[in-house]
Amino acid sequence: MIKPTGISRFNNYIFKNYAKDSSKLLVHVGTGVTVIGASAQVGMLLADKDIEGHTKKYLVNQEIITSGCCIGLYYTICDGTRRLANRLLEQGKILTEKVAMGLAALNKENHNPQASKWKDSFTKDELKKGISYNLEHIQDTKIYKNASENLKPQVIENAQKTLESFRGFKNGSSVLAVLLASIFAGNIAGPILGNFIASLPAKKDCKQPPCGK
Repeated sequence: MIKPTGISRFNNYIFKNYAKDSSKLLVHVGTGVTVIGASAQVGMLLADKDIEGHTKKYLVNQEIITSGCCIGLYYTICDGTRRLANRLLEQGKILTEKVAMGLAALNKENHNPQASKWKDSFTKDELKKGISYNLEHIQDTKIYKNASENLKPQVIENAQKTLESFRGFKNGSSVLAVLLASIFAGNIAGPILGNFIASLPAKKDCKQPPCGK
């Protein structure tokens, strides 16, 4: 038996955790890159021998505060956006006509499926579980159990095809949402709030003599 190498174990981990949600990988990689960039900035300040001790300590503290805010906001905003986008997609708030038609056509006994009535394929309790769950567990749904025996294989096949289309649409949509959120978090929210918080100690010092006299 061939033992799995470190690379294969890493690949399996990536596939297991990110294959069904590419936007999750984007959030984690983006946060990791932000942490690395922030650490490099602090490291450069610490390594700079031309900066005096008191000034270096002040600059390092300012950089840590600013970077911490940027990292925290980046992850919070991007991951929150990812979760919200996925929830809306799983609830069918945003669907392509192809996916909606595939969902509507799950009932093979319905000879005139309409994309606008895709929700009729599931019960209210099933809809709460999300589109992906229902398609992955189609044999547990009411529409499958009520189908005639000769049509059940077609229901499973149609569910698999629709799941593939939905996953592609969901991944693309959530990745786009996270990209937009990362632009806002990394270039607007993070720097603005980080600089504001980092400036508070300086404002406090300026209220005392001689700066404040």
